[in-house]
Amino acid sequence: MGVVRRLAGPEARIAAVVKADGYGHGLEVAARAFLAGGASLLCVATLDEAIVLRAAGVEAAILVLYSIPPEAAPAAALSHVELVAAEAGSLAATLAAWRAWPGAMMSEATLRLHLEIETGLARAGFRPSAAGDAAAAIAATPGAELAGLWSHLASSHDPDAAARQMERFGAAEAAIQAAGLRLPARHVAATGALMAGTGPSLEMVRPGLALYGEVPDGFPVAAGRAATVAELRSAMTLKARAIRLEWLEAGESVGYGGTWIAPQRSLLATLPIGYGDGWARVYGGASSALVRGRRVPLVGSVAMDAVMADVSAVPELTTDDEFVLLGAQGGERVTATELARARNTISWEVLASMAYRVARVYHAAAGLSGTRTLTGESLTR
Repeated sequence: MGVVRRLAGPEARIAAVVKADGYGHGLEVAARAFLAGGASLLCVATLDEAIVLRAAGVEAAILVLYSIPPEAAPAAALSHVELVAAEAGSLAATLAAWRAWPGAMMSEATLRLHLEIETGLARAGFRPSAAGDAAAAIAATPGAELAGLWSHLASSHDPDAAARQMERFGAAEAAIQAAGLRLPARHVAATGALMAGTGPSLEMVRPGLALYGEVPDGFPVAAGRAATVAELRSAMTLKARAIRLEWLEAGESVGYGGTWIAPQRSLLATLPIGYGDGWARVYGGASSALVRGRRVPLVGSVAMDAVMADVSAVPELTTDDEFVLLGAQGGERVTATELARARNTISWEVLASMAYRVARVYHAAAGLSGTRTLTGESLTR
């Protein structure tokens, strides 16, 4: 959080993005860590994610970044969950559902809406010319509040593209002011803009990947920010212990389809992680694990629950030895970027695709801070 704070500047509020199970790290633990570090708002993708956080006792402001069914808006407001207005029809239906709710005029709940502006991502949002009418509709609804104005940069690495989007965003600002309304908190910059300096921090920023210690592959970090970005440290490490060590004779094959054949007598370790855990099939034969500080190749097909490593070159290995599939061991490191390249994707997907069934062990500066398995989560709070 300290790195993100320095990139954002001292005045901007930090809206920490914890959607997709905290980018695979754990929804609640990520939320609590970022709030403890100074975030003032949490961003999720679905109302269910917001409800899970509320049920866990998280009281901070939460923003759902995608539209929800209009009829669910009153319940969201009662839970002090803020919503996005991204399209005229859904906004009208949401405001109608709010006005029709019997408690709208009697409850202390407020329907807080963040108006999304379409500036070039072409995913959702009002055109700048429609922003004034949308904002006025919110302002005219009792108990509703225009809480934010936002957009998302499609190419934050490209200063010219980002500038064009900010120009369109400025047109939306002007339309709202022309309607006689005060501008609410504005937020456009996410991780990319913070690193490249292509989007202003405004009143709030929405970092995601940077909070988990990752830098996008090949991203052009601004020269004046490079030293700060270099301080980021990856938060996720994926570890396993072998459930079997077995020697294969030359010519014996490994895994489904027999795609790898031992070129000589070889020691194979079976690691209990597979594509059912988010360890993609393409990693078989295209990635490595670390054991005793050395790289060992993963061979054969990745199964739903297992992958094989050729550990012939590692002497005296036992099933007590720890394998690292993502993270550092000794002087070696397997990064999310490396894995992303192996499967022709981005590091966001590598992290977010870690399955829920993979046990999480959480650490803070003071040591162990909690665990999560399929049977439940236990956190030190």
